[in-house]
Amino acid sequence: MNSEIRSAYLSAILAGVLIGLGDIVYVLTPNHLLGAVLFSLGLLSIIIKGYPLYTGRIGYVESWRDFIHPVQGLLMILLMNFIGIALICTLIQTTRLDLSAIETLVPTKVNQSWLSALVLSWGCGVMVYLAVNGWKKTNNPLMVMFPVVFFILCGFEHCIANFGYFWMWITADHFAHFATRFAELPAGFCLNLLLMVIGNSLGSLTFSKI
Repeated sequence: MNSEIRSAYLSAILAGVLIGLGDIVYVLTPNHLLGAVLFSLGLLSIIIKGYPLYTGRIGYVESWRDFIHPVQGLLMILLMNFIGIALICTLIQTTRLDLSAIETLVPTKVNQSWLSALVLSWGCGVMVYLAVNGWKKTNNPLMVMFPVVFFILCGFEHCIANFGYFWMWITADHFAHFATRFAELPAGFCLNLLLMVIGNSLGSLTFSKI
């Protein structure tokens, strides 16, 4: 693997790590508004660093080939984002931090209907596109922060952030109950996560292509 490929993969993994840090601070912050503001720093940092995040790039897709490139393809970026957020959410389980709030957050997300998952993730896709586009037009951090705060307070679904929440829930108590937790996931869990990816994509494309 040459240095260019390693750099591309590492950047996408680090984007996932930053979203994971946003997840962690949101779970730890009792005040939802403050938690949403702090979470937004993750996306802001990703944009400033130029790291590839699936939900930030999908609005700028030009053809189906943009999905399958082995290095910069959107599917590879999504996979690396998932790996990055799983890494940080695994590491956080080894610390003294109290992540018990995840116990009420995750069931709400995994037990919703497929239509709810699709609509709420569409709304998130709209907001993420507005955040990225707002930064491109103005370089104003508030143009990133406000859409992110908006989608979090509305309860919209971000596929990568949600993967982090799900991973923290599954690996709670230092993996002591990993098998049991995994078995407890609803049958439609994978479908809901896929619908969140699709909804985020459609929401972003709605305003970037029309």
